[in-house]
Amino acid sequence: MSGNTALLKEIDSLPPKYIGEVFDFVRYLQQKAQKENDSLVAGYQAMAADTEREQEAREWCNAYFGPVYTE
Repeated sequence: MSGNTALLKEIDSLPPKYIGEVFDFVRYLQQKAQKENDSLVAGYQAMAADTEREQEAREWCNAYFGPVYTE
């Protein structure tokens, strides 16, 4: 039985009065995942904006792997 199937089976076995709490928790987890994603994206954007480190990384890669030409 897959994790999703087992989870749905457990949810189906709950009394109806708790379904709202399940929805609330799912929304909480979705918001948490979105915040983590937003934080990750912001971190990557900050790294990309750091031109000095980007240049160092490019030089290191070119030295290690050979030059890569981009247009």
